[in-house]
Amino acid sequence: MAPHLKLLALAATASACSNILVTPGAAADGNSMISYNADEASLIGAIAHWPAGKGLNGTTREVFSWDLGIKLGEVPNPDEVLNVMGNANEKGVIIGETTHGGLTALSNVGKTAANGTIIDYGNLIWLTLQRAHTASEAVDIMVELATTYGYASDMEGFSIADKDEVWYMELLGRGDYGEGVLYVALKIPDGYMMAHANQARITEFLPCDDPATCRCSPDVVEFAQKHGFYDGEKADFSFSGVYDPVTFEGCRFCEARVWYVFREAADFDASKYLDYAKGYDTKNRMPLWVKPKAKLTRDDVMKLMGSHYEGSWFDPAVDVGAGPEHTPYRWNGLTWDFQNATYVNERPVGTQYTGWHFIGQVRGALPPPLQAVLWFGADDHSYSPKIPIHGGANGAHESYDDADCHSRSACRREAGLPGTVTDLSLDNAWWLNNMVADQVYTRYDRAAPVVLAKRADLEAELATMLNDADAAAAEALVGDLKALVRECEAAAKAKRQAASTEALGAARYAVEASCVQPRGKLSLRVG
Repeated sequence: MAPHLKLLALAATASACSNILVTPGAAADGNSMISYNADEASLIGAIAHWPAGKGLNGTTREVFSWDLGIKLGEVPNPDEVLNVMGNANEKGVIIGETTHGGLTALSNVGKTAANGTIIDYGNLIWLTLQRAHTASEAVDIMVELATTYGYASDMEGFSIADKDEVWYMELLGRGDYGEGVLYVALKIPDGYMMAHANQARITEFLPCDDPATCRCSPDVVEFAQKHGFYDGEKADFSFSGVYDPVTFEGCRFCEARVWYVFREAADFDASKYLDYAKGYDTKNRMPLWVKPKAKLTRDDVMKLMGSHYEGSWFDPAVDVGAGPEHTPYRWNGLTWDFQNATYVNERPVGTQYTGWHFIGQVRGALPPPLQAVLWFGADDHSYSPKIPIHGGANGAHESYDDADCHSRSACRREAGLPGTVTDLSLDNAWWLNNMVADQVYTRYDRAAPVVLAKRADLEAELATMLNDADAAAAEALVGDLKALVRECEAAAKAKRQAASTEALGAARYAVEASCVQPRGKLSLRVG
């Protein structure tokens, strides 16, 4: 790739968030997975909820910034919206993200409706989940929403899954160069896994000529050429290389997490890319996706999402800062200075400043409202218990409930929810999990095994409860469908009886047309 024509400045990120994506063919149970650590200490770990609705034409929804809490504007509602619980919906779609930052010149952070940008990355997820029936559809909806109402964030990497497909999309705004977004979305081949962690990863992707596997902005290359970000050949264009160039920090604090996930789970030559992960060789890019050594279970992914570089070159539990309890945690930031030199602390996947997290599965054998299940946890992924919650659920226990507040303290108080990020409440799961994790951090060798054992016992119990709830809910849905068929047939019978001899043929046709679809739905398998 030819050198950039401008001195590039990258938008600052807190190296926050990690995602692992698993296609159905790479999962032990055949269910696609998206896992997400929302690594932002200012967020209370709770589940947002938007109920399904119809007849909403003419109404709007307020949009508040995920990170800043300020009102960005309002977006018109479609006539019908889907139920959304956290990062999943009632149709079995799950979306996660990590912030990449990208070029400062293309950042829209802090802009609002006054600047023509209303939707930030978090609300882009939720608004899309209210509309999308599949992962493929979600890709197009995200682009349409961001283009129509303006994108108010830095560059993001989005993980998108349904029961059949897993997509990865990198998207950013155009700064003051114009309206719309720049993006590339790729379908991950079945049988593969992927990870991303605050550094853009899509390199060469052209030709992008099959929308079933690749989509991009029509001018994704020409825009960069026009504004001096790229002067090479179109065929050599690297999306991340141009719009989020790799730096030492991007390797050491971000891509190193991906390196470790691949090292542990995949057929991957970790030694070949070790200098890249260290930040010593920023040109030796890792593959975008890899095949796992063995098909992955939910427990496998959970372990990776709570990992701390155990047993690797980066393992912080064996350096001088680990102390007598061999803790992998550090409290003085990612970099620190001593005698005119700058040093780094490693940034593992599992971290103390996670606000909330989940491992999401999409179970295609179940009816749509039950397909997406988030194993949701508050605070540090490494130690917090995960509770299962369906994308089609109509509420969460108050200890995990965030209504539609997304951590805004005034909203939580007004809604009568327990606790905020500054108001301690023992009725709030995030506060309790913080207190438990704090005991582990300074007593790591002694406390971590105890907490992990208790968590495993609880989650095994919850898994059994989930199976029972899935079966009961699926049976109830089938019962509803049977009732619908009986109602349909009764109405059809009445229609036949009332029809004249001349209209009888038409009435029979109407009966067939109105009853065949509910009968088809009865073929759903339960459990």
